[in-house]
Amino acid sequence: MRFELLFPLLFFLLSLILAVPRSYDPYLYDEDLEEGRLILRVEGVGEVSDKGFSARVKVLGGDFPEIYEKTAFLRVYGAEDVPSKYLEVYGKVRVKEGRIFISATYKDVSFANVPPSLRDRLAKRLEERIGDQEVRALALAYFLGEDQSVVPMRVQSAFLTTGLVHLLVVSGGHLSLLALMLRFLAPYRLGLWLALLGVSFYALFLVPSEPPVLRAYLMILASILLLLYGERPNLLGILFVSGGIILLLFPEYVNSYSFWLSFCATLYILLSLREPPRRDVVFLSFWVSFFAFLGTMPIVSLFSFSAPFSILLTPLLSVPFLAFTFYGFLDMLTFFSLPAFPLEVMGRFINSSVMFFSDFAPMLFFNFSLWEAVLSLSLGAVLLYFLKGWEKLLVGLVFVPFLF
Repeated sequence: MRFELLFPLLFFLLSLILAVPRSYDPYLYDEDLEEGRLILRVEGVGEVSDKGFSARVKVLGGDFPEIYEKTAFLRVYGAEDVPSKYLEVYGKVRVKEGRIFISATYKDVSFANVPPSLRDRLAKRLEERIGDQEVRALALAYFLGEDQSVVPMRVQSAFLTTGLVHLLVVSGGHLSLLALMLRFLAPYRLGLWLALLGVSFYALFLVPSEPPVLRAYLMILASILLLLYGERPNLLGILFVSGGIILLLFPEYVNSYSFWLSFCATLYILLSLREPPRRDVVFLSFWVSFFAFLGTMPIVSLFSFSAPFSILLTPLLSVPFLAFTFYGFLDMLTFFSLPAFPLEVMGRFINSSVMFFSDFAPMLFFNFSLWEAVLSLSLGAVLLYFLKGWEKLLVGLVFVPFLF
C-alpha cells in the first residue's frame, strides 16, 4: 500500500473506532421527554390509519433543543391530514432506541408561520410546471431530495425490485454531474470555482444533508481545492478522509445504512477502476456497475433482498438518466422556467422502463450477518486493491461462502 494512502486509511479507522461508543446520544435513548411545543416540517407524504395521521418530520425548533434538526415520527390522533407542511405542535415526545416519536391530538396541531425556504419555493415551482403526477414525484425526489413517500407506491416498488431505488435519493452522481456542468461553463480555474460554489450551495441549502450527500460533497470539495492548487486528487484517500470526517462530526452515522451503502459502493467503484482490463466507456459502465453491486450486496441483505438485475440496468438506463439529470439541473438554474415537456417525456420513459423491467427482475435473498458483511466487504476491498485487470473478478468468490 502506498504511503499517501496509509494516513487516510488510519484516520478513517480511528474515526470509526471513536464513533462506535459515541453513536448513541445519552440524551436520546429510551426516555420520555414529557410534553412541550415543537416546530416541525413534514417530510414526504403522510399516512392515514384508524389511529389518525402519521408522517416523518424534521424538528426545527421548540422546547427540546436536544432534538433540533433530527428526524422524528409524528402521529396526530383523530386527524386525517395536517394543515401545512410546517406545523406547530403541542405534543408528547418519547425516545426509544434512539428513535424519536411525537404524539398529539388534532386539537394541538396548528399552522406554523415559517417563511418558505428556497428549496420550498423550488419544489412548489416544480410541482406547478410538471403535470404528470409520477414524473413530478420522481423529479421532487431526484433533484430536491424529497422523501421517497412522494413517489407512488407502484413506482417505488419497481425501483426497489430492479435495484435502482438508490436513484430516488440525491447522491454522488447528482453532485458530480452538477460540478462537471458548472466546470465547463467558464475557463478552467474560473470553472472550478463556479463548480465549487454551485455544488456547495446545492448540497448545503437545497437538499437534505443525508450521508451520501455529505460524503459526495466533501470528496468534490477536496478534489476541486486540490485541482486549484495544481495537485492531482487521490480519490481513494479522499474517500477515507471524507468518511472519517463524517464519523467524527456525526458519530450516529456509524449505524446508518445509507452511509455505509454510499461509502462501500464508492470504495468498490474506485478500487475497480485501478488498472481495469479495458478502458472504453461502454465496458467500464458495466464493470463499475458489477463492483458497485458487490460493494453493497452484503449490506442490503441485512434488511432487504438483493437485486442483481441492477448490474445490467444501471448502464442501460444511464443515458436517459444522464439526459434527465442534465436537463433538470439546467431547468433548476433557471428556477424551472424552461419548457417542462422534455423533462416530462424523459421522466415517463424512465418510469415506464423501470416498471417494465421490474416484471421479470430476479430477487435474491441472502443471510449475511453483520460481521459476515463486514468481513466479506473488507476482504473484498483488500483483494480489489492488489488484483489487476481481469483478476479483479475473483473478488466475487469472497462472497460465495456467505451466500448459503
